[in-house]
Amino acid sequence: MAWTKDQEKAINEEGSNIIVSAGAGSGKTAVLSERVSRKLKSGIDVNRLLILTFTKEAAKEMKERIRKKIIKEGLTKQLDLLDSAYITTFDSYAYSIVKKYHYELNISKDISIIDSSIINMLKLDIMDEIFDNLYTSHNQKFEKLISDFCFKNDLEIKEAIIKISNNLDLLIDKEDYLNTYIDKYYNHDYLNTLVKEYNNVLISRISDIKSSLNNLSIYTTGTYMEKINEVLLPLLNSNNYIDIKNNSIINLPRLNKASDEEKKYKDEIKKIIDDINNLTLYENEDEMIKEILDTKNYVSIIIEIIKDNYEFIDIAKMAINIVKNNKEILNELKYYYNEIMLDEYQDTNDLQEEFVKLIANDNVYMVGDIKQSIYKFRNANPIIFKDKYVNYGNKMGGTKIDLLKNFRSRDEVLHDINLIFNRVMDLNIGGAEYQESHQMVFGNTAYLNNNQNNYLEIYNYEVSKKYSKEEIEIFTVAKDIKEKID
Repeated sequence: MAWTKDQEKAINEEGSNIIVSAGAGSGKTAVLSERVSRKLKSGIDVNRLLILTFTKEAAKEMKERIRKKIIKEGLTKQLDLLDSAYITTFDSYAYSIVKKYHYELNISKDISIIDSSIINMLKLDIMDEIFDNLYTSHNQKFEKLISDFCFKNDLEIKEAIIKISNNLDLLIDKEDYLNTYIDKYYNHDYLNTLVKEYNNVLISRISDIKSSLNNLSIYTTGTYMEKINEVLLPLLNSNNYIDIKNNSIINLPRLNKASDEEKKYKDEIKKIIDDINNLTLYENEDEMIKEILDTKNYVSIIIEIIKDNYEFIDIAKMAINIVKNNKEILNELKYYYNEIMLDEYQDTNDLQEEFVKLIANDNVYMVGDIKQSIYKFRNANPIIFKDKYVNYGNKMGGTKIDLLKNFRSRDEVLHDINLIFNRVMDLNIGGAEYQESHQMVFGNTAYLNNNQNNYLEIYNYEVSKKYSKEEIEIFTVAKDIKEKID
């Protein structure tokens, strides 16, 4: 198959950092391996490329693809170098750096990575010890935390604190974050900013009322609009917390012989007013700030507990420390690699990004798709991809390439996916301006000869006491498949 112009650009572009936004079915892996092949044929050794993937399975697959291309092109020397090349996961590469330069950290080269389940058991044992010491010392902040948040035992709060600590482990400087947290988030300037943002949420809900009123005016009488506008006017003109709170107790005038559309938009307005009432539960802004300040002692004791807990150092942090603190090692890595290739870049976390930034030399090639970012629960930070995509698109820091043609799916499938995501995905929700630059384009013309209609069908169902929602959905899908096959 011939390469598209965008694929050719992704294979051949040089001279700067490059981010490739590769949608599903766009030939991302083929493009990546072809880029490697081009470099090898131009005389660059395979072990001068650093290729980092998200999983061991993906690394294994990439290595095999490159091996086949090397054999096909008859590049015997590269075959000999392949086994020493770094085509691996980020953690595996960081581990190799730590083992190689172990003396910089005054640790043994026989360092090993503990299984995460064992670490969690050890952390819980250490947490038990910290809690025992706090119980015996009668720490007042700790005793209040326990009395206010524990019921039968303290296991849940221990596990919650460990979870918080685990998430903080991914920060570049966890200690600094903990040491400055109280000053940063409990000062009055910050709290006033929070209150202002909260008021903006309330004002946006008032704007929603105005929108629903406009829709209602299309279907109802002028007389009813005069009545409803009269009772809503004080709320619609409110622009601060106290006024919004005082003016949100409203009884909407009744509709006589209302049409479905009139009921719909009146119900929308009532629901928004109910939401506003639920959001204005504080007497005033001072009470709101006091409620936040009342959490300060809970937070400060949790910070103390986290700081006392023994830190199991992430292998990535160790690698970062080695590179940061030794200029010779930094330069050795920085000037050794012709290119650093990062697959599934949307799943990169902050530590990985920090390490790559240290050893980069305007030679990072990133491939990913923010629409396929599903690993935030494993601390992936898709904002890293989004910011680079936007900046490179504006010619700041590198080159942006889009692979939008999908060679896997039928035209109808892509049409329906675009139909949905054009409406629900933007920079704020999903981190991508879908309609502007992420719509998938039909590419597999072999499907054009198959005269079938596979456009989107939406199935509705009623909740049943006999079956769960999941079971009903499974039955519905299975029935549809069976009917289509029949």
